[in-house]
Amino acid sequence: MPERLAAHIPDNVTYAAAVSVVLGGQTGYSGIVRGLQVKAGQHVLVHGGSGSVGLMAIQAALDAGAEVSATASGWGLQMLREKFPQVTVFDYKTDDVTTNGAVYDAVYDTVGSDRVLAASFKATKQNGHVLSIVSRSHRDPRFVHFFNQASGETVQTLLDRLSSGRFISVIDSELPLSADNVRLDYARLQQGGVHGKLILTVER
Repeated sequence: MPERLAAHIPDNVTYAAAVSVVLGGQTGYSGIVRGLQVKAGQHVLVHGGSGSVGLMAIQAALDAGAEVSATASGWGLQMLREKFPQVTVFDYKTDDVTTNGAVYDAVYDTVGSDRVLAASFKATKQNGHVLSIVSRSHRDPRFVHFFNQASGETVQTLLDRLSSGRFISVIDSELPLSADNVRLDYARLQQGGVHGKLILTVER
């Protein structure tokens, strides 16, 4: 592995917590910091806030000093409201994020449906920005084209903030790596209702 992709896991961060933020965590963090370049005092909306990308995007935006809103449903909605009481969490099944008009400086779309993207633009200020990790292009000039590149420096930032307690990760289960457990986790993903990351561990 190239040295530029490596990061040191702090002593008080478990391997499970570390690997849980490597992929989605990088995308969520980098989209806020480098893609949308969120600043203190801005109002940010994160669609799909309870997923791994959305969860880290919320934390990165809060860390930047932004006011944050998010969409989720079911378990994810309750989890976000419990862990981030300072975040306004909408139930995407019943709430309309465009009710108050164009109030957001930045919208991070981790869902990608046409309906969500249309609502994102409707809720974004004329000088605001919309970033989607699913939709690759849009004619609206507010659309931000962003491709995340893996970075050991970014992973190190995430690990250090896990270590300090500034960021959290959410893990559903941690099981030893085996064919049976791979099948079990895959079946759970197919069925839905997974509450966080599914981690498979290898003895060291």
